[in-house]
Amino acid sequence: MKETLFTVGPVEMYPEVLKVGGEQLPYFRTEDFSRIVLACDESLRRLADAPEGSRSVFLTCSGSGAMEAAVINLIDQNDRVLIINGGSFGERFCEICSDHGIPFDSLDVVPGRDFDPDRLASLDLRPYRALLVNAHETSTGALYDVGAIGGICSKAGLLFVVDGISSFLCDELHMDRMHIDLLITSSQKALGLAPGLSTVILSPRALEDLEARTPRTHYLSLKRHLSDMLRGQTPFTPAVGVILQMHARLQSLGAEGAGASVERCGALARHFRQAISALPFLPFAERPSNALTALSPADGRSAFDAFLELKDRFGLVVTPNGGPLRDRVFRVGHMGNLHEADLDRLIIALRSISK
Repeated sequence: MKETLFTVGPVEMYPEVLKVGGEQLPYFRTEDFSRIVLACDESLRRLADAPEGSRSVFLTCSGSGAMEAAVINLIDQNDRVLIINGGSFGERFCEICSDHGIPFDSLDVVPGRDFDPDRLASLDLRPYRALLVNAHETSTGALYDVGAIGGICSKAGLLFVVDGISSFLCDELHMDRMHIDLLITSSQKALGLAPGLSTVILSPRALEDLEARTPRTHYLSLKRHLSDMLRGQTPFTPAVGVILQMHARLQSLGAEGAGASVERCGALARHFRQAISALPFLPFAERPSNALTALSPADGRSAFDAFLELKDRFGLVVTPNGGPLRDRVFRVGHMGNLHEADLDRLIIALRSISK
C-alpha cells in the first residue's frame, strides 16, 4: 500500500524535486555548482523578504543544527537571553543554551496556547541580549505573533532570532518588517525537499554582531560559511543533492513567490479544518499555523493509536507526538505536494475511525 504523508517533514515531494533526486550527483567544487548555490541564496533571501545587505549560509544538518549554530555564533556565556517556550522546540532552544552555559530565562506558554506579546512588553528587557522564538511551535500547531514580538525586540535593542523551519512559506514571514535578525529554515518542510539542508539568513545587524565575535565552533562557524558563500561554496562537503533539489523547486516557486505559497497552504488548512468540524477531534492550538492542524481526540481514543490506525489501515501518515502529548495530540500537515483531494481521503478515514 502506497503511503501518503501528512507529516510535517519529510513531506510529499514535488515531481521536479523527485526527478532531481534520482539523478547522479555532480562534483561540487566547480563554477557551475557555485552558480546554482548563489541562485538559491538569492531566491531564499527574496522569499524571506530579507533586508538589503542580508546574507545567508547553507548548513548540512537538520534544523536543530541550525538552531544551535544561531545560538553559539551570536551568543555566549556573558550574555543573557529570553526564550519563548511553548513546546518541544521552544524547549530545544532552552536545552541548547543550557548545554553551552548560556544564561537564559524561559517565558513558558501552556502547550497549544497563544503567546501574548504584552507579556513581553511588560518586562524589563535591559538585562537581555537576544530573544529566541519558534515562529510556529511545531509540536502543538501554535503560531506566535512574530511581527508584534519583533517590534518589541527592535525597540528594546534585542537581537531577534526566529526558528522559521515549519513556518517558512506556510505563514507570513517577513524579515524586514518583522525585525527578524536571524531566520532559520530547513529543507524538508514547505520547500518539499529531502532532509539534510538548513539555511541561516542573517540581517545586516546580525552580520555586524557576528563580525565582533570569535567563533567557538568549527563545523558550524557562520563566519567560515559566509566567507565561502561569497564564491557560492561551503567550507565542507554540502548536501549536494538537496541543493540541486532546492534549485529546481525555487525555480518553480520563483514565478508565484512566497505569498502564493502561503495562500495555498492556508487554503488547504481552511478546507481541512472546516471539513472535520463535525468529527470528534478538537483543535489543539489556540492560534494555529497554516502549516499543520493539531488535533486531540474527543472520544477518549489515544492520539497515538489514531496515528497507527490511519497508517496501517489506510496508508495515510499523520504526525504523532511524543512525551506528555503522545496520547493527546496528533498533527496533520498541510505542506508539500498535497491537494484537497488528498485531505478528503484523510477526512473519510478520520470519519471511519471515529465511528
